[in-house]
Amino acid sequence: MRPEYLAICFILSISPISEVRGAIPYVLLAFSDGYSRVVGLIVSIIGNLIVPLIAYPLLDLLNYIIQSRHIPRVVKHFYNWVISLGKRKSLSLRRGSYIALALFVGVPLPMTGAWTGTLVAYILGLEREKSILAIETGVLIASIIVLVAAYTGVELLMRLFLA
Repeated sequence: MRPEYLAICFILSISPISEVRGAIPYVLLAFSDGYSRVVGLIVSIIGNLIVPLIAYPLLDLLNYIIQSRHIPRVVKHFYNWVISLGKRKSLSLRRGSYIALALFVGVPLPMTGAWTGTLVAYILGLEREKSILAIETGVLIASIIVLVAAYTGVELLMRLFLA
């Protein structure tokens, strides 16, 4: 097990483009023995689980910067409009919003990961603790789906071309 491969797993898992959707297939291709794969999977999943803990402070910083006096009024107006629209829409979505957030993050499609889920929760004004729990549940769901799909695909390709 090479540490640089684990670092790549971690970087892929916290990157907004790939997240676990890119990290888990990388683990299955980069590591050949079972122990290394398990460690790589754990590193990948943990990396994606900490995304909301990184994204929320970044969104708070963005909010602070936009509210400063150095930002043009039109940018502030648009930002405040988006945030207020999100909060108005969230009033009608409150009942199942956390389950929907977990399912949104859990579906392994482009633009439905932990970064986007955190942004959606932030714009809708959902409670952070509940949102983080929902996002992390979604990450675990996505990890299972991606692992099953990628493992099946890798095994199938290996049997077709290496057997």
